Amino acid sequence: MNRGEIRTRILNALNESASAPVFWTTAQMSQAIADGMDLLAEEAQQVKRTAICALQPGSQYYSTRGIALDLMIPTRIWVPSLNRRLTVTTVGQLDAYHERWQTVTGDPQYWFPMGWDWFGIFPHPSTGGGTMRVDYLAWPRPLLDDGDEPELYGADHDGLVLYGIYEGLLKRWDAQGALIRFVEFLEHYGLARARGGSRQLQARTWQKSSAVGNGLQNGNLGSRY
Repeated sequence: MNRGEIRTRILNALNESASAPVFWTTAQMSQAIADGMDLLAEEAQQVKRTAICALQPGSQYYSTRGIALDLMIPTRIWVPSLNRRLTVTTVGQLDAYHERWQTVTGDPQYWFPMGWDWFGIFPHPSTGGGTMRVDYLAWPRPLLDDGDEPELYGADHDGLVLYGIYEGLLKRWDAQGALIRFVEFLEHYGLARARGGSRQLQARTWQKSSAVGNGLQNGNLGSRY
C-alpha cells in the first residue's frame, strides 16, 4: 500500500471522511504513519544499508551521523584494505586489557559502541588512508507523497494501519479502544520481528562474554600492546 491508501484505511476505521477528516489534518496523519514506520523498523530491523567512510589519521572515534544520517545502529564494520572484519568489544574490556589503550596506534582490529550516535576503533591508525565499510540497520526513508510506499515488507503495512487507528482513538480520548488497537499493533510488531529475521544476528553481533579482556589476547594484538 502507498501512503494515501494507508491513510484512507485508517480514516475509514475511525469513521472519518478521507477527504475531510474532523479530528485529523493530512499532515498529522502523515506524521502518525511516519511514527509507525520508525517503530516497526526499529524492532523488525528490516532496513539494512551499507556506507563507506574514510579512516582518519589519529582518529579513534566516529560519529554515526557523519557516516549516514539514517544510521540507526552499526551491525558490522569491515576494513577492505586489510580484508578484515573488526570484532566488537567494549570500553570495559579495553580498560581491563590495557590502561592506556587510547594511546595505542596500528591497524584497527576491534570496534566498540560509545553511545547511540558514536563508536570507536582499536587500535586507531596514526596515518590516513583506507576506508571502513559500515553495515548498519537504518531508519526507513521518509515518504515523499501519497503515492510513495513504506520501506517495509508489504505484510507490515497493516501494522501501520493499526498504529494510525491507535493514534486516532487516543486523539478522540477513547482510551479503551486505543488500548485494544495497541495490543493488536504489538502482536503485529512480533510478526514483523520474525519477518525481519535479524534479531538473533544482531544479538550475536553485540553480546560478548563478561570475562575481563574477552577477545583481547596478546597473541591477537601483538606483544607490543
